[in-house]
Amino acid sequence: MNQSTSELAQRRDPSIFQSPLVIGIVAISLMTAVIIAFGSSAFPRNTLRGLAQGQIEDIDRFASVIHYGTAEITGSGARERLVSAVDTPSFDALMKRGLFGADAQRLDLYSITGEPLYATNGDAPVLQGSMLEAFADAVNNRPASIHMEPDAAQARLGVKANLLQTYKLIWDQPPGNGLSARALMVAVVTTNVGRDLGVAYRSVWLIAGVFNAGMVFVLLVLHWASGRAQRRLEQANQALAVQNQAVRESRERMVHAADSTKRAIAEELHGTVQSKLFAIWMRLTQFRDSIEFDNPEQGNQLDRIAVELDKIRDDDIRGISHRLHPSIVRVGAAVGLRSLRSFYDPMVSVKLEINEAAALMEPAGTSLIPENLRLGVYRVAELALGNVAKHAHATSCTVSWAYDEIKQNFVLTIVDDGIGFDVSAVHDDGIGMVNIADYADAMNAILEIESRPGNGTRLTLSIPFETPTAGQHVSSQFEQPVLEPGQELLAA
Repeated sequence: MNQSTSELAQRRDPSIFQSPLVIGIVAISLMTAVIIAFGSSAFPRNTLRGLAQGQIEDIDRFASVIHYGTAEITGSGARERLVSAVDTPSFDALMKRGLFGADAQRLDLYSITGEPLYATNGDAPVLQGSMLEAFADAVNNRPASIHMEPDAAQARLGVKANLLQTYKLIWDQPPGNGLSARALMVAVVTTNVGRDLGVAYRSVWLIAGVFNAGMVFVLLVLHWASGRAQRRLEQANQALAVQNQAVRESRERMVHAADSTKRAIAEELHGTVQSKLFAIWMRLTQFRDSIEFDNPEQGNQLDRIAVELDKIRDDDIRGISHRLHPSIVRVGAAVGLRSLRSFYDPMVSVKLEINEAAALMEPAGTSLIPENLRLGVYRVAELALGNVAKHAHATSCTVSWAYDEIKQNFVLTIVDDGIGFDVSAVHDDGIGMVNIADYADAMNAILEIESRPGNGTRLTLSIPFETPTAGQHVSSQFEQPVLEPGQELLAA
C-alpha cells in the first residue's frame, strides 16, 4: 500500500511542477512580487524626492518675504534685527503670510548655531539624530530632507504621522542684488506626506495588479490555445498512427501473401512437377531397357539424358523449391541462418555468431520463436547476404543473431567489409531495401542501414519479443530429422 502511494505521488508531482500553466503562474507571481518590492521602494522614494523639491521652492519663496517684507530683515545687521523681531506679532503674521499657498504643517527657524528662533506651531523642536545631520548639511549650503515614520515623528515632534522635513539655509541678502551675503538662519519646513505616500503605495499595488491580471489572462489564453493545438496534434497523431497501422498491416498481408505464393509454387514444384519429371524419367529408363540399339552410342545417349533429367529433378527443382519456401526455418531461426551461411560461404567468407540467450530460445527440436518471425529473419538475412555477394565486393561478412534479455528484443546484425555505398543516394529498389523493409515492418521491427563508400555496410534489425511464459511456449517439433550445423534441409 505504501509503495503504491509513493509511486502515485511520484507520477503526480512531476505533472504538477512541469505543467506550463503552473510554471507560468509561479513566474507571474514572482514577477509581481518583484514589482511590488521594487515599486514599494522606488515609488515612495521618488514621491518624497518630488515633495522635498517643492519644500525647497517654498523656502525660497519664504526667503523673499523675509527680505522684502515690512520687517526688513536684510542687509547689514539682519541677524540682530531677526533676534528682536521673532517675538513680535507682526513677525508671526509675516511668517504665516510667507507660507501662504505652501503645503506645510509647520515652519521652524534656527540660528546658524542651532538655537531655536521661531516656530509656527509651538516651540521649535530640539535638533537630534538625523535632524542634526540635515541641519549641518543646510548650514553648509546643501539643502537636506529627512523622512520620519509615525513613531519617530511622535517621539520628536509629538505628531504620529508620516512627516517630511526639509532644511535650507537663508542668507541675509536676496539673491541677485550683487552684494556679498552672510548666513542668516536655517528654515525647516515640515509636511505630512502620509496621503502622498498612500497614493504611491496604492499605485504600486494597482500597477502590480494590472500586470498580474493581464499576464494571467494572456497565460490562460495561451494555455487554452496550446490545449487546442495539443488536442489537434494528438488527433493528428492518432490518425497517423491508424494510417501507419493500416500500412503496416497491408505490408504484412503483402509479405504473407508473397510467402504463401512462394510456398504454393514450392509445393507445386516439389510435388507435381517433380512427380511428373520422375514419371518421365521412369518411362525413359523403361524405354531404354526395352529396346536394342544397333549403335551402342544411342543407348549411352539415352543414359546421359536420363541422368541429366534426374539431376534437374533432384537438384535444381528441389533446390528452387526450398529456396522459394525454406522449410528449414520450421526447425529454428538459428538453423536457417546456418544454412544461409553454408550457401553463401563459397561466395564470401561468412562468420555466424549466436549469443547464449538466442540459442536457449531454440532447444533441440523446438523453438520459442513464432514461425512468421523465423521466416522474416531468414528472408532479411537472405536478401542482405545476397546483396553482399552480388554488390559489396566483400572478402568477409559477420552475421550476428542475439537476444537482449533486458530490452526484450532480438537483434540481427550483418556487417561486411565491402566497398559500401551512399545510403541517401541509392534507390531503395536497387539493393532490395524495399523487400527488407517490408519484412522488417511486418515483424514490427526497427531497421537501420549504415554505410559509407569505402567503409563497408552494417545492417541492424531490432525485433521486439517478450520471452513466453511457461504456458505460452511455441512448439516446433516435426518428423523431419534435426539438421547438424551448416547442413541444409533438402528433403521434404
